[in-house]
Amino acid sequence: MKGFKKLMFLMIFAAMVTLCAAPAITTYAATSSTTTTVKNGWVKKNGKKYYYKNGKLVKNKLGYKIGSSYYKISKTGVCTKVSEAAGRAGVQLESIGRESTNSKTLKKAFTWCSTKIAYKANCGSPASGQTKAAYYSIYGFKNKKGDCNVMAATFYQMAKVLGYDAKYVTGYIVSGYDSNGDVILANHSWVTITLSGKTYVYDPNFAYVQHTLNNNTKAHSGYKMTYTKTGSKQQYIYYSSKKKLLK
Repeated sequence: MKGFKKLMFLMIFAAMVTLCAAPAITTYAATSSTTTTVKNGWVKKNGKKYYYKNGKLVKNKLGYKIGSSYYKISKTGVCTKVSEAAGRAGVQLESIGRESTNSKTLKKAFTWCSTKIAYKANCGSPASGQTKAAYYSIYGFKNKKGDCNVMAATFYQMAKVLGYDAKYVTGYIVSGYDSNGDVILANHSWVTITLSGKTYVYDPNFAYVQHTLNNNTKAHSGYKMTYTKTGSKQQYIYYSSKKKLLK
């Protein structure tokens, strides 16, 4: 019996020694934490400025408003600050939709100026140091209302943004004749664009009056006219700011 007890003691002792010598195993729950950083705002690289919105680089914009400022953004995303007039013109071009060619986009811009700007007289005047083209275009883009000055100025700014050699012109048109047969002149504004050395007249207000108000579908569209053809077809006859006939 003593031998049996001794054997049992040795077996229990051996088991205890084995348990004590065994390494402790601890199990950890695998955890991972991934933080995704979305780029937003300005990034400056190699002296050039880029702008991200919702994690995407903004690219290829004729006009884009960031804060209170306006920018033109290249196809690679480089941002160049522009004037409010040019910026609003670019934004409007993006809004009406750019076409496959600049010439098609220009025609679309002309249609917008002559159909989407409701006629309104007395649109105010430029502040000191501000050009008529800047003031009237900003007014038109903001209010979608205006007179010949506004219609011409908005088209002029969009043409410039598209890269055309455009000029905002102020002068006169023939509004009638007096009892002596002499012309009666009225203030007017229009745009000229020089293409391959030749100057053409673009008059959104002409299109508005002839096609929208008078429903005169036989009249010229007002798009890409010449001074000589304008007068010969009983359309607008243009005079310079010095009241000299333009032909």
